[in-house]
Amino acid sequence: MRVFPNHRQSIVSLRQVGKRYRSHWVLQDIDLTLSEGEIVGFIGPNGAGKTTLMKIMAGLTRATTGSVEVLGQRLDAHSLRTPPDIGIVLEQVGFVPYLSGQRNLTMLSTIRGTVSAERIATTLQLVGLDPQDRRPVRAYSLGMRQRLGLAQALLNTPKLLLLDEPTNGLDPSGIIELRTLLRKIAETGTTIFLASHLLTEVEQLCHRVLLVQQGRVVKEIDTTTSNITQIHLAVSDDPDAVLVTQWAHRRNLPVESGRDAYGYQTFLFPAIYPVPQVIRELVEAGVRIESASLTRPSLETEFLAITRQGRE
Repeated sequence: MRVFPNHRQSIVSLRQVGKRYRSHWVLQDIDLTLSEGEIVGFIGPNGAGKTTLMKIMAGLTRATTGSVEVLGQRLDAHSLRTPPDIGIVLEQVGFVPYLSGQRNLTMLSTIRGTVSAERIATTLQLVGLDPQDRRPVRAYSLGMRQRLGLAQALLNTPKLLLLDEPTNGLDPSGIIELRTLLRKIAETGTTIFLASHLLTEVEQLCHRVLLVQQGRVVKEIDTTTSNITQIHLAVSDDPDAVLVTQWAHRRNLPVESGRDAYGYQTFLFPAIYPVPQVIRELVEAGVRIESASLTRPSLETEFLAITRQGRE
């Protein structure tokens, strides 16, 4: 289980942030705080506004509404620039194709401020690339280019790391290596905000995950506690649903309710009591139970439920 220490310094603060392109709102009413050393995932369907939000946090575009504060700096129309302590990997990083990875980073270091040759070599090794590799970047595989993109983001030892699809092009072993690396980086105090379509990887890596639908954050999941086993219960009638809710409230159990594809009313609550005991008590209370089972909720389940709601 990933444990995230409380009372860390706030690195990012977004309040009621929205972004509009002409008449289309890409983001709406985003409230978000990122703390020092936290890893937060941002997932949603294509076009949900994930990349746009990162660009706002990086100072690459300004929000239409709301306030944005990053590393103590207010980003608005008058101070729109990337703060120096941010590392960014957004979409495809543009490298000079005929130069090696090492020479590309050397060139970037002169633009950003002097970075030693030793630091460049160490950073390349950190992401799994050979500093002595003289092949041009155009000869790199997609996974190698992705690693090089991460290296350029880490050159200046950022306090905030923004990653858009960081596992793109990596094989399974590369994904595991990246997960280990990002955890080590976060342990040094760097805050990481990432978007990825690999839901299992996000669930394993992040302390929190934000689910976004049509530009709005519709759910926030604490992955350090979301893997608790739960009881899934289905009933057919409203009176039964009322009885289940009353039973759960008497025991101070948090309940999530919904309706499944068959029209049954469903309930999820922590499996503090054994299933046979729960069934017995509910039946004695007059509840007609259609089904009862143990389940361990996953990020994939949450994501599919939200995208399904978005289509309805």
